[in-house]
Amino acid sequence: MYFRSRRKSRRRRGRTVIAFVLLVLIFVFMGYDSNTRIVTEEFPVSGSKIPAAFSGFRIVQLSDLHGKSFGKNNERLVSAVKSAKPDIIVITGDLIEDGKKGDWARTLFQSLTPIAPVYYVTGNHEWASGGLVELLKIIDECGVTALRNDYIALTRDNDTIILAGVDDPNGFADQKTPQQLFSEIRSKHKDKYTLLLAHRNTLLDTYASIGADLVLTGHSHGGIIRLPFVGGVLSTDRSFFPKYDAGFFIRDKTVMFVSRGLGPFRRIPRFLNNPQIAVIILKK
Repeated sequence: MYFRSRRKSRRRRGRTVIAFVLLVLIFVFMGYDSNTRIVTEEFPVSGSKIPAAFSGFRIVQLSDLHGKSFGKNNERLVSAVKSAKPDIIVITGDLIEDGKKGDWARTLFQSLTPIAPVYYVTGNHEWASGGLVELLKIIDECGVTALRNDYIALTRDNDTIILAGVDDPNGFADQKTPQQLFSEIRSKHKDKYTLLLAHRNTLLDTYASIGADLVLTGHSHGGIIRLPFVGGVLSTDRSFFPKYDAGFFIRDKTVMFVSRGLGPFRRIPRFLNNPQIAVIILKK
């Protein structure tokens, strides 16, 4: 009986060790997957102001890369973007994290611009990195359009929508405000459907007050760690359970979409929060 009891005890300990090892392996695999496997998700956006010619217009949004590469020369990211069949590609800030990413950014832009027109707005890290001047030079050389408190009109079959972009608030203190930008837009284009590119996800009240129809933002990294039925856990300002972590938020007649982004945040790994390519599809 004594030896039988010892054998049962060893079997229980063995099963416990095996279960623990399996849990660790599952956790490691989920962490690896959460930081490396890109997911492409489509998000229809409807609105009565969207012109008929732009119904079905596909906008690929990339955000918060922070200099991360997916494969050699970002080949996995570029392939995923190409497969999404975008009409335009928009980059909503934090493309770089330090001033040493010039060649990396150039290679990425040279791969993206043959797919579709590329538009870019700054994030807080570009301003903090010291690399913005170099990045803007590369952007210009590669044929990417930087929308720095500026806008352009996109025309399709005689219909028009407005694409605007604002610099991150980390920029110059005397830069043009969103209110001033939209005053210019409305004076020339009145009630045209207006899509705004901005990095910050925390300024929905501002975006609603100026009358933007659709705003594409990032900055939140989806809450970095995501839990089922809870959502994002950690904000980029290190507060818990951010209000605008990912997806759609509505204030008055303004719809704001927050991308979960692609890259890491500081040294905190993503978890249950795969790098995201968002495809916004306009619907009449």
